[in-house]
Amino acid sequence: MATDAPDKAQKPAPSIGRRMGIAAIILAVSTLLSRILGFLREAVIVYNHGASATTDAYQAAFTMPDMMNYVLAGGTLSITFIPLFSSYVASQDEEGAWRLFSTIATTMGSVLAVFIALGYVLAPQIVPVLNPGFNDPEQLELAVSMTRIVLLAPMAFYIGGLLQGSLFVREIFWPSAIAPLIYNLCIILGGVLLDPWFGIKGFAIGVVVGALLGPLAVPMWAARHEVKFTPRFAPFDADFRAFLLLTLPLMVGVSLVTVDEWFLKYFGSLQGDGAITWLANARKLMMVIFAIIGQAAGQAALPFLTRLFHEGKEEEMGRMLARSLQRVGFLAMVGAAGLMVAAYPLVHAIFRHGHFQASDADTMAGLLIVFAGGLWSWAVQTLAVRGFYARKNTLTPMILGSVTVALAAPFYALLGAEFGVRGLAAATSLGMTLNALVTLGYYRLRVGRLPLMPIARGTLRGALHGAWAAGAAYGVFYLAGHAPADLGLMGLVVLLIAMGTAFFGALALSGWLFNPPELDVVLERVKRRLRRSA
Repeated sequence: MATDAPDKAQKPAPSIGRRMGIAAIILAVSTLLSRILGFLREAVIVYNHGASATTDAYQAAFTMPDMMNYVLAGGTLSITFIPLFSSYVASQDEEGAWRLFSTIATTMGSVLAVFIALGYVLAPQIVPVLNPGFNDPEQLELAVSMTRIVLLAPMAFYIGGLLQGSLFVREIFWPSAIAPLIYNLCIILGGVLLDPWFGIKGFAIGVVVGALLGPLAVPMWAARHEVKFTPRFAPFDADFRAFLLLTLPLMVGVSLVTVDEWFLKYFGSLQGDGAITWLANARKLMMVIFAIIGQAAGQAALPFLTRLFHEGKEEEMGRMLARSLQRVGFLAMVGAAGLMVAAYPLVHAIFRHGHFQASDADTMAGLLIVFAGGLWSWAVQTLAVRGFYARKNTLTPMILGSVTVALAAPFYALLGAEFGVRGLAAATSLGMTLNALVTLGYYRLRVGRLPLMPIARGTLRGALHGAWAAGAAYGVFYLAGHAPADLGLMGLVVLLIAMGTAFFGALALSGWLFNPPELDVVLERVKRRLRRSA
């Protein structure tokens, strides 16, 4: 029987801002779990092989595949593909959207396959150039052989990235949350199960298996009912030319976000055995917090910012970007404070096992403190640049990024020569700070629709709340009266739990007293869950 009563099952759709916040939380939780598995992986590696020429060779094996992925595929994963695909979906042209997908996947995939083959053949000539400090023939040979293994993975990341981009446009985020977990788990299992036969190469084999089962297979399964792929090699197609015009700046230009890792490996190879391993693992610890705060927010923001731009809502787009940067700035400062105060016990607890010595852990913890100083810059830069990408503007970020790299490159050479590995870590933080400030300033100057004061206030509030919480955690560390090197694993775990309790307790207290607006999305979500369970 018909009725005029409202349907209780119908609820108003969440706002774009709320949906973006939920997406960021989903990706942040996934990133946290993935990074935990990633550190379990690194802990297993250094447990078996320490910080040595062998582990440096393993880290170096990723340089060429990462470069290839960045130059040929980096722009397609989300930055340039999502705005183009989204424009077709927004105009209800599904056929055009999947024609674009097929053209890009086939044409660029063919180019990538050629470069993978060339990289495999030329690896003995390229690897020494990328790692000038590898003077031991055995270390160099190991790096070359593992490079050839890892080179099989970029194709899986490329096609899987396109599929994930198509799912992002439809606001389907769970495949991107699950894929990295499977990827890291496969690397761990590969290293553990294959170590008796292949040594450290087992981890490289796990990389390839993980790329196939995680980043490729998961989004492929999730999009199985949606995807309409037809092999279509069409380099002169109008859609492909539009895609290429957006992607070329990302291919030709460079960004410190990516080049930093290459610089650290290049100059780190000149610092002696173990230097690349110390730098890589300390940087990865910092990147855990960055990925949870900045990377997840950037991934979640791009589809929503793109939609607002296509709808002509530029004022709303600017306000949304500013609010997101305000939250990210706040959380990054809190995260940096937590990393700095927990650096020594955290590194000792995770890595000081097997062949990884206490001196290695002390060196890595010192590097982590320096890297943490640049966390705000990493998070803000990654989100701010999405404002350009949402406008289909990849040329400006390319120019800004290339200029920043050129200005920052001398930092690595000079500080590395003067202060060793700590100088290289400092160069990373200084360079990224320059990158973030240039990106924000230029966006504000050229676009105009980006309020800066909320971002500054959020950053300052984060610094104050973080310093207060870090002070409470350091009080626990001081009262414990033991150096991390003198504590066993259980003692370190207890210390970290006590410090974490003090840190988050102090943070909760200051949050309750001052109610910072940057936590509104998280607090509102907690309140809704409490109301549902009541």
